[in-house]
Amino acid sequence: MAELTNRNRFHVTVRKRDDLARHLPFTQMSAARAYIEDLRSQGFKPKGDQLDEHWLVRIRERGHKPLQATFSSLAAAEDFIGQVTVERKRRGIACH
Repeated sequence: MAELTNRNRFHVTVRKRDDLARHLPFTQMSAARAYIEDLRSQGFKPKGDQLDEHWLVRIRERGHKPLQATFSSLAAAEDFIGQVTVERKRRGIACH
């Protein structure tokens, strides 16, 4: 079973106001929301999103060694899961 965890930072920006831009850790979603609300109360139109830079993959399956790896994009993480799945299926067929 593969578990894909989004560990990307939150990025809050305001158009034409680079001094108000802020990066927040993925563990602080509530702080990002609070910062956005604070900016809105000041009359700004902030934009908040989550970057695509850190993905954690954990694969645990009975009869196989657990794997854990981090990737810099969602596509790379999904490719890894696909490769491991194919490899484990291939090994399973060869063992029977």
